Amino acid sequence: MERISPLVLAIVAALGILPGQLHGQATHTPQPFAIRGVLPWHNFLSGPSAWNLPDYEKYLDDCKGKQINFIGFHCYTGGGQRYVNYVEPMIKIEYKNIIPEAFLDNSLTARWGYEPLSVRDFAFKTAGLFPGDATAFGSDCSILSGNTIEHYTRTQKLMKDVMSMAHARGMQTAMGFEFGVHPPEFFSLFEDGLYWEGTGSMIPNPTHYQAVEILFAAIDNILEAYPDVDWIWLWLNEHSFFGFDADKALKNPQFKSLYDRNSYLFQGADASQTLIGVWSLEYIRLAYEHIKKAAPGKGVLIGGWGGDNQLPPILRGLDKGLPKDIVFSCLNPGLGQYPQPEFIAEIAAHRRFWSIPWLEGDHQLWHYQPRVDIVREQVKLARMMKLDGVLAIHWRTEEIRANLATFSRFALNPDDTASVSDVYRMFLEKECGTRAARELAPLFTEFDKDMWLGASTSPEYYIYTPDWGRMDSIARGNFQRLIAALDRAERGNSDRRTKENLKWYKANFEFALLLDEVGRKLEPAYAFRKSLYTAQDKPGRDELAARLRAARKSLDEAPLEQLFAVYASRVRSRGELGVLSSMNQKLFNEYVNLQKFLSGVEGKKH
Repeated sequence: MERISPLVLAIVAALGILPGQLHGQATHTPQPFAIRGVLPWHNFLSGPSAWNLPDYEKYLDDCKGKQINFIGFHCYTGGGQRYVNYVEPMIKIEYKNIIPEAFLDNSLTARWGYEPLSVRDFAFKTAGLFPGDATAFGSDCSILSGNTIEHYTRTQKLMKDVMSMAHARGMQTAMGFEFGVHPPEFFSLFEDGLYWEGTGSMIPNPTHYQAVEILFAAIDNILEAYPDVDWIWLWLNEHSFFGFDADKALKNPQFKSLYDRNSYLFQGADASQTLIGVWSLEYIRLAYEHIKKAAPGKGVLIGGWGGDNQLPPILRGLDKGLPKDIVFSCLNPGLGQYPQPEFIAEIAAHRRFWSIPWLEGDHQLWHYQPRVDIVREQVKLARMMKLDGVLAIHWRTEEIRANLATFSRFALNPDDTASVSDVYRMFLEKECGTRAARELAPLFTEFDKDMWLGASTSPEYYIYTPDWGRMDSIARGNFQRLIAALDRAERGNSDRRTKENLKWYKANFEFALLLDEVGRKLEPAYAFRKSLYTAQDKPGRDELAARLRAARKSLDEAPLEQLFAVYASRVRSRGELGVLSSMNQKLFNEYVNLQKFLSGVEGKKH
């Protein structure tokens, strides 16, 4: 029998499910989930932020072939922490003649740790891989727009066309935003009682008339820009309440009255969670009533992140306080590394509920992330919990093909008895041929189930640092074994398509090894620079000279050009161009910065 994670075993035991049932030993005719959806996430250049209409068309055709019947989108409108100025133009929240600045990122913007860089300045001739003669890499909506209005107009036209194409392929559509998150331009409208200040956040009070008007402006724009949209998706924000003092909100008489009326719904939650619950309940109630008046045929869907301090603690209270035709959804916890919480089954017994597995996590977006085991397990668990639907979040397209194939397979038939190794064997037979699949499937299965990447990260939401991609000796040995197997499979393969696929996989794993090596080589210069600014005891002349020589030698040995060449050899999708752009903006720019720093110190020596 296939391994089942201890956490999932605990959940299925609590639900009274036999492990054999989880493995799909069917006792009835299998039924697909009513909703089998995808959630391609906007923000990074490796995802739909950089897509044009032909990229969406190709993606939607693939979804249709996999019988996906729902596609949803999330639009950032600001937020806490580094999200304060993160406003995307899929939704235009115009209020009091203020139109917030918004754009989809390109290689000349400076959000998510990107250092602006023109395509013509990309390293090692990689600029030649980018289409056209545009100065920047990104969606046409971004690089062709000359002002804020054009950013909104072009982007909303694109997304409206995407929704039309999705409908033509039998897919429902959703547009979502984080309620109670305002673009930063609105903070200057401060009126007594409108905002509470959190840690890096301005949290609006839903009992204040301006907060209500701004909420309605967002909804009205969705209905105006996308008249055929099927669902409006209301998201609890990810960060704004972190470190927030609940007493600040309760000093407001109107909110205190609201809190006193509704806090009982969140019995058992701590003070902070209860406050968030009451706040969210009021925002969702207001949005629901407005949608039902303005567009009674539209569905209302709520969602959020799955952490212990995010959406799950307030779901029971929201369930008690909200109309039953509102559908619930929630991202699976830990960037999808963990299954949906067991108590969701209680809500799913009387309300439609959709879980959201992750086809990849945004902390390893320069890496190949095999998730067949996790996705298979979580989709099958969703059926055992009697959920109505499953959605899959992701950014890239090429790297998650096996994960998406697994998702669609088990969403169509959760009782499928295929094991992880079976799934890999069948997938790799199509990709690389029968002979290669026999040798590769066991290794891919091991990579997937044993999580070879471990703590190795490439977190696209931050700037590059030399700890990106670091692996221990065991992980490096595993990747070398897989590369050797791919070499053997390629030598015995004469089919052009499967040979190219084998080379593509090999380049993925060679890149992972090279990223580890590059980080090790950049580390001495990186640490040396930091020490000169932070050390209390400044090094003497001899020590300084020795450390400078070591840092220079190591930096000059970094196989940077090889790293870029290997990655460039495998580019065959828009998302891979996005990663290559990110590599230039983050890694290459940091390498140049370190070179300049060392040269400056060397100059001072003389």
